[in-house]
Amino acid sequence: MSFTSKSSLIALVCSGLLVACEPQSSSVQSPVELEPIKLYQGQSLQPWQLVIKSHQEEQLVSAELTQLADGLVSIKRVDKEGQQDALLLNFKDSWSSGVYLKNGSVDLSQYVAQGTVEFDLKVDAIQQGKVDLLVACESNCKHAYRLREWAQEHEGQGWQHLAIPLRCLVDNSANLTQVSQPFNLSTGGKGQVALANVLIKANGNANMPCHSAMELATTPDVLNEYWSVDWWMTRHEQKLAQANLGEAQLVMIGDSITHGWENDGKAVWDEHFGDINTLNLGYGGDRTENVLWRLQHGELGKTEPKLVVMMIGTNNTGHRMDSPEAIVAGVDKILHELKQQVPKAKVLLLAIFPRDAKPDSLARINNSQATALIQQLAKEQGLLFADFNADFLSEDGTLTTQMMPDLLHPKAKGYEIWAQQLTPFIEQYIRQSGQ
Repeated sequence: MSFTSKSSLIALVCSGLLVACEPQSSSVQSPVELEPIKLYQGQSLQPWQLVIKSHQEEQLVSAELTQLADGLVSIKRVDKEGQQDALLLNFKDSWSSGVYLKNGSVDLSQYVAQGTVEFDLKVDAIQQGKVDLLVACESNCKHAYRLREWAQEHEGQGWQHLAIPLRCLVDNSANLTQVSQPFNLSTGGKGQVALANVLIKANGNANMPCHSAMELATTPDVLNEYWSVDWWMTRHEQKLAQANLGEAQLVMIGDSITHGWENDGKAVWDEHFGDINTLNLGYGGDRTENVLWRLQHGELGKTEPKLVVMMIGTNNTGHRMDSPEAIVAGVDKILHELKQQVPKAKVLLLAIFPRDAKPDSLARINNSQATALIQQLAKEQGLLFADFNADFLSEDGTLTTQMMPDLLHPKAKGYEIWAQQLTPFIEQYIRQSGQ
């Protein structure tokens, strides 16, 4: 089944905070006066150096063919319009790979308003991979411009010129005076692309869209990731069949953390809630827009649950660093569907679980800010809300690998904590209300 849809095109994104696509103050020097910044024109230009990377290692590009020792990523100089004036990037078996420029610093503060990051790209194979564009600076350059859908559509179609608005990649509050990685083509999975003619223009003619996080988080869409296409729709069809039995008393909605009740948390679930007919609508990797798509495509079926428990949003943060406001807008859209489809159910919203080791990580902070807005939304709509995140953390707020080995997904110990906190709600709204 194809995962390309009109809504998928929205994933060609400026996935920043809500203000990310607004131009900066007119007091900034007119970008028309600024010369283009050439980064790679047949070769990387001083002081920049090309680097290839996998999730395990990285290496400077210094020869006609450069390959990582782990064999996961290689880059070769190839011909486009002249001799060896382009780069052929091959990557496989790595969730984080790519090519980027480093060892320099450039001031892009006057380029944001009308600036574009431009390059030529030829997509040879991408169905089993991903490609994103990023810019790295001291702070608030954390937004990945997603190119997977565009790449899928242009696979095998030869060289294409891309001009992406610079404002899609950074937040208005970003410090752009010393940008250390003005071009980072981030890949993953397995694929092959060719790259040439990288530059940044002050007043470019963009040919790629720049959508806000708000639009992305609230527009229903399937999950189109190279690691999800083999199972996501199959799981959806299985859940449709289960939902149409109309037997579920409890519905759990979420992402991989909720999905995990069926694997890492299964023994804990069976011990505490094995008697409860449950519809688990947790899907690994899902963001708010994916949950919204699933509910609008029948996943609640004929169910009339007594209780719905939902936690969603950490992938909005982890994949795109959506703003807290965008996340809660997505949650609000989902709640509207629940009100329409299961109006008699009690709805329990959960705080987004902590992630990353330290409390000052950008992702942890973003989730915490989103949680505060979700709690306010629950209060405004008369819904249940629970926040037991402190139970996962050390006294100083540290999240340990003993609790969550990858600092995101709980193991049995974490699911036991969740079960203890969930028990009173199940007792009150399911068990005591009659089976």
